[in-house]
Amino acid sequence: MTRLNGFDGMRAIACLAVLFHHLMQRLGIDSPVRYPADLAEAGVSLFFVLSGALLSYPFWRAYLQDKPLPNVKHYALHRAARIVPAFYLVLLISVFVSAQTGTSEYTMPRMVAGLLFLAPYHYISFFPADLNGPLWSIGLEVSCYVLLPLFLIATWWLGNRRWWKAALVVIIGVLFLQWLNPWVVETFLTDAQNRGWQYGIIGGAKQWLPYWNVVSFMGQFLCGSLAALAIAATSQRPMNKFQPAFDVLAILSLFAAIYVIATFGQSGQPSRITQQPYFAPYFAFLCALTLFALSQSRWLYRLFDNPLFKKIATLSFGLYLWHMLIIESMAQFWVYDFYYHGVNDFWRWFGLSCAVVILSTLIAALSYRYFEKPILNWARQWTTNH
Repeated sequence: MTRLNGFDGMRAIACLAVLFHHLMQRLGIDSPVRYPADLAEAGVSLFFVLSGALLSYPFWRAYLQDKPLPNVKHYALHRAARIVPAFYLVLLISVFVSAQTGTSEYTMPRMVAGLLFLAPYHYISFFPADLNGPLWSIGLEVSCYVLLPLFLIATWWLGNRRWWKAALVVIIGVLFLQWLNPWVVETFLTDAQNRGWQYGIIGGAKQWLPYWNVVSFMGQFLCGSLAALAIAATSQRPMNKFQPAFDVLAILSLFAAIYVIATFGQSGQPSRITQQPYFAPYFAFLCALTLFALSQSRWLYRLFDNPLFKKIATLSFGLYLWHMLIIESMAQFWVYDFYYHGVNDFWRWFGLSCAVVILSTLIAALSYRYFEKPILNWARQWTTNH
């Protein structure tokens, strides 16, 4: 994976935001951080922006340097090695544990849809396992992985490889997706029968769809791609004397992103303005601008890429996959008040949350060290030899 200044820090922030959001859902008393915690779910959008930037960057560098298209087979293998083993492991365990509760519906169809990365395309399968809701995003992320090379390959047809031509293509792509999204929402809107979280996780999925769709998330993904293009273009013409200005820009864009999600974001619901989750694409664009500015900054990226955040970034995928299964398993089999808004003592909630963080980190670290990393190393070695 390409290392860009500030990206590890932002990935850690995205991971911690999602973890904080889900833990705060278990606290049943008022708290000054309740509203920020609700909006911290936007960390999912930041994950998509980060992925779009990191995966696009090698393509944009080759494009601007007038080199051949990077090997798409290698790209696909690296993505499969990073996503498939860990996701399959967690999904299968989540389905097994969910089955022990005796309440799962459509268990096999949902699991198969999850294994095929098609779960987010129907409300029954949107959440492929009852006790691990966040797995919904993996299918959409894989869809973006597939669509991204197709989009980038089109830029190779332009000839005369200038950054502004590529930027124009990306911007047109984002605008087209904004135009397409209302049609998707109107065409695929679910009916009102048993729609809503009061009808369980499938009812909740029916409420989310079709707002949580691949068109919206691909738009967020392309915002990250635009940031990667800007970084690649800037690397050809270093702007060292302007570096302090990028520190200021990073701070301003980050605070702007926080402001717009706090002002216009609606937890668990699509924005009334854009009909998309996480106030896309505006929040995603500001995240992309922050990533670009951080990558060019003189001092600020060092604050973000601190040793702790770098470690969290390394384990972020595992933390994302495991944390909700641990939370829900505790609620189902051990701590019976650890359900949604169920814990009415702050310090009890704090202790339980610390236990979740420790267990999630331990399992994610073991999974990465002994399962994910060897597969990643094999994929890198194979692509080096081929």
